[in-house]
This record gives sequence, structure tokens and C-alpha cells, in this order.
Amino acid sequence: DVVSRSIVIELRASGDTSAFLDLTHLARGFVCNRFPRIYETCLRYGVDLETTPAPVRPAAHYAMGGVHTDLLGRTNIARLYAAGEVACTGVHGANRLASNSLLEALVFGARAGNAMRSLAPLPQNTSACCPLAAFPAISERELRAITWNACGILRNGPELAAAHKRLQSRALEPMQTPDRAAFERRNMHQVASLISLAALAREESRGGHYRTDFPHKSAAFEKHSLVTLNGRDGSVSFP
Repeated sequence: DVVSRSIVIELRASGDTSAFLDLTHLARGFVCNRFPRIYETCLRYGVDLETTPAPVRPAAHYAMGGVHTDLLGRTNIARLYAAGEVACTGVHGANRLASNSLLEALVFGARAGNAMRSLAPLPQNTSACCPLAAFPAISERELRAITWNACGILRNGPELAAAHKRLQSRALEPMQTPDRAAFERRNMHQVASLISLAALAREESRGGHYRTDFPHKSAAFEKHSLVTLNGRDGSVSFP
């Protein structure tokens, strides 16, 4: 986190698009033998890690938040389970330690699957969505830009508030024949709105959440953020 923040600060100050990772001081053959896939991938893009610094910049890698579940994948909606990165079991706290995401891959998926096996099956429902379902008038590119710039590695109150207002200002428009991309964009819009709301409410820095206007931990926030949605409006509590 410290390295990522430092890179972003330098990139914003310089206007550059990347920093550089220099491994040229290592013994020849070390990178190739220790990280063969990374080495081969860089070669495909014209970068030999043994002789050339590689351009790097932070990117989204893992989300600590998600749908609130118990340790069996159950949500607060009957018969609705969540597992994997979409779920938030709470075991990772404010920042996942290296390799601990194996819990999502190996443990909680199996637990949720076993728990669901005990449920009686329901008749299948193949009805389509309402043809006039409403979707936010915003492109995926704009959604990504708003979320990365305001809700990314460096956060602050004014930018979070502006991002949330901008997201909420997008009118919901009916769509006659929504496709998968439209549903994904609607979900992205909802998640981005809730992230900005939760980040704005947490007036401290902890784990992967870093606010330049509140750069230190606060004992008042030694708890999880729980976001609930009612229509288009969300609310944040700290139970």
C-alpha cells in the first residue's frame, strides 16, 4: 500500500503514466528462473527485465468489500448465497494478506456449495426482465474513470462527495432490449455509488482505504462498514 500510494503521488506530480521497476542489478538469469512467466510476458511486450527497467503502475487487484455473508456464504436474503470475491466474510479485515485469497477459492466456495445442497430445489423461473427496465445513462469508460480517480488508491472527502453526486446524477433511462453489457454497467454503477458512499463515511485511513484528509487510524472506526440500499439511496452504518 505504501509503495502504491508513493507511485500514484509521483505520477500525479509528474504527469507520467508509469514508474519503472529496475531489476537490472540482479545476476543474469535470476529473474528468468525465479519469475519465468512474468519474464516471458514482459518479453512479449518488448521488455527484457534483465536489461531494461519495466514500466509499472498500480491497478485494482483485490476487493476487501463485497456482499455481506456469514462463514457459510449466506446473505440476509433467504436462499441467496455469495462466495468468492463478490462476498465479504470479514476474515480479511481492512487488507488481505498475501495468498489469503485462497480462502475464497478453496474454502468459502465449498462451504457455500455444501450449505446450498441442503436446500429444497425451487421450480425454475425463465421469465425475462421487464422490457422497460431502467439503466443509468453512463458509459463504462466514464464509470471506471470516476471510480479510479476518486475511489482509488488516494481518496479525500471533496472528491468522494463529488464522485457520489456525479454518479447519482445520472438519470435512469428505460431500455427496450437490454443486453448483458447493460446489466453489468448497471451493477457497476450501483457498486461505484456504494463504494464512494462508504469511503466518504469512513473518516480515517485503514488497510487499503487511505484518505489524504484523514491519514491516520481512528478508534471510532475499528469496525466494519455496512452499506444498505433502498432504491437508489444508500446508507452506511458501523455495527
